[in-house]
Formats: sequence, structure tokens, C-alpha cells
Amino acid sequence: MTKAFQPLERAPAYMKVFRAIEAKISDGSLSDGAHLPTEADLCAQFAVTRSTVREGLRLLEQTGLIVRGPAKKFFIRRPVAADIAAAASKSFALGGVTFSEVFDALATMYPEAARLAAKRLPKDKIAALKIVRASLEEAPDKDHEATVAGAVEFFQAIAKGLDNRIMLAMLQSLNIMIGESLRHVIARAPKAKDRILNAQKNLVEAFAARDGALAAEWMAKHIADLKRGYDVAKVGMDEAIL
Repeated sequence: MTKAFQPLERAPAYMKVFRAIEAKISDGSLSDGAHLPTEADLCAQFAVTRSTVREGLRLLEQTGLIVRGPAKKFFIRRPVAADIAAAASKSFALGGVTFSEVFDALATMYPEAARLAAKRLPKDKIAALKIVRASLEEAPDKDHEATVAGAVEFFQAIAKGLDNRIMLAMLQSLNIMIGESLRHVIARAPKAKDRILNAQKNLVEAFAARDGALAAEWMAKHIADLKRGYDVAKVGMDEAIL
């Protein structure tokens, strides 16, 4: 008979502490902002040593599920979209995600995000986009980092205005990666800042007019133009971003 399974690995006690608390956070039993019992209380409740509890807490702190507060107390911190996005983009980068993969995702997701934004963005969010664009316009042309920041911040503002936490996390992870990739080419792409400003202007106008089709069209043009910058800069699209 073929052996299909391996013996189960016995988890160390500190890992069981970690998983027990993690489960309570996941199911909502421990709400965001609530504080954990003291180390002594946890030792008593889990019937383990203080060093075991401390190691479990260390893992929870490393994963961002708890934060250390005053008087050495630990508080629950449920992940927000920015945490999820940062973790996802880091995982993708470590996995060797390529320029081509990022642009395929941008070209697929952001035109539809723009279409939705034209329907959903309130006036104050559209005004915020105008401020982002104005800041980029005022930045010196040779300040390439400001151009990258302005391009990414505009994408971020759209993502935040959709009022959808899942889309926000997904789009923000792309925004982080597009920022890293743009740093490779902005200085070598002619009139990059002017082309970005033009796309942003037309997108803002489409959002203000509540024209989803036009917003999607301009976002598709914007993504395609960004990709042309990589072609001009002779960046290999199959290369890893980081």
C-alpha cells in the first residue's frame, strides 16, 4: 500500500499559543483595540511557561496582529487594507514578479476601477485628486521622485475613493509595485511628467462628468502610455521588478 501521508508534526507550545490567539482575533472574539490579558494571566489560562507565552506574543507582534501599548500591554490590531497591500506586494516582489505581470494586472483592473470611480467618487474625493495633480504640476521637472510619487498618489486616491476594502487592498498592492517599477524609467522617458499630468486631467474631468466609459478609456490610455515608457527605456518586461 502506497503511503500517502506523512506523520503530523507536533507544533511547539508557543505556536499553539499563537494560533489560539490568532483564531480569537479572526473570529472576532478579540475585537480591534481590545487588550490581551497580562502575561501572567495567559500563562495561567494556557497552562504554559512565561517564555512560551512571550514567544507566542512575539510571533503575533511580528505578523502585525497585536501592538505593544503602555505598561507593556498588548492590544489587538486587525490588519487594514494598507497592511494587506504591503504584505501582498512584498510577497510578489520576493517571488520575482515581473514588469509584464504588473502591467497586465494594471491594464485589466484599473480601467474598470476608473469606470466605477466615475460613479462612486464623491465631490470631495474628486477635489482631492485635483490637489494631487496640482502638487505634481508644481514639482520641478527634474524631480523624478516627485513624478513617481504624484503618479502613485493619484492611483492611491482613486483606490481609496471606491469605498471597497477588497479592491482597495488589491489596487494598493499594485500601486506599491507600479511605484517601484516607475523609478526605473521616469528619468529616461521623454516628457513623462507632462503625459502623466495630461492623463490625470482627463481622468478628473471624466470623474466629474460621471462618465464611466470615458474614465475607463482614459485609464486604459494612461496604462498603455506608462508601458510605452518602459519600451522607450528599454526595460525588459520579463525582468523582476526588484
